[in-house]
Amino acid sequence: MPLIDDDGNLFGAVNVIDAIVVVVLLAVVVAGIAVVAALGGGESETRYATIELENQPDYVVERMDEGDVATFDGSEDSITVTDVQITPSPADEGNSSQPDVTIRAEVDGERIEDEDREEDRFQVAGNPLMLGNEIQLNMGTYTTTGTVSDLGQEGETLSDAEATSTTRAAVELENVRPSVADGLGEGMTETMRGETVATVEDVESEPASVVLQSEDGNIYEREHPQNRDVTMVVELQTTETETGIEFRGERLGVGSSIVLNFDGMNVQGEVSAVE
Repeated sequence: MPLIDDDGNLFGAVNVIDAIVVVVLLAVVVAGIAVVAALGGGESETRYATIELENQPDYVVERMDEGDVATFDGSEDSITVTDVQITPSPADEGNSSQPDVTIRAEVDGERIEDEDREEDRFQVAGNPLMLGNEIQLNMGTYTTTGTVSDLGQEGETLSDAEATSTTRAAVELENVRPSVADGLGEGMTETMRGETVATVEDVESEPASVVLQSEDGNIYEREHPQNRDVTMVVELQTTETETGIEFRGERLGVGSSIVLNFDGMNVQGEVSAVE
């Protein structure tokens, strides 16, 4: 029997053109499988990251909590919040502003072999997890976007604290409006997620000073007709780290700036003494 008969059939049964089409389709399918295998095929892995979320509205901060899980459409990868740290933004003339939030997260992703790099590439939902990368988090009840600032190990917390304690500090507020000075009082507290982190123990105020220059060029120091200088003694919930005492993840020492929020009153001052 000839290989191709007079009717153009292969072995007298299959048309040659049909056979070529089948071969081409098989080649495309095999190539597609190879591409999928090259792109995927990574090993599931868990890593840990610190993500900075700046200027978060109050309704997001109130919902944010340990155990929140971000999921991604079309992927089994996820990001789980393991630690939350909230830092009020600097005050603007006593007005409150949106706080900054830092979270520690457990990232369930995939490790992919990268022939162009000495190390394998770790990705979540197809996006590489690298320092400086922006990542969107859909937590179900809220959505937010942050920047990866650190990659670490399991069990690490945001503060890396060796011990938790309380620290008394004197805080100087200069040239504040009368409404702010009069609104501060002993016993006021700042709470975060139901936990007291700062308590006012004592408040003293005096007229603020202003420096004036006369027409003849002389410099004079005079009392401000309204504004006050305030000194507060506050008890702070702090952590002791290898580098010193920290309050809300920031170094606490003489000369350092501190932001406190008492019942919606946001104030910023300078630490003048630490006990």
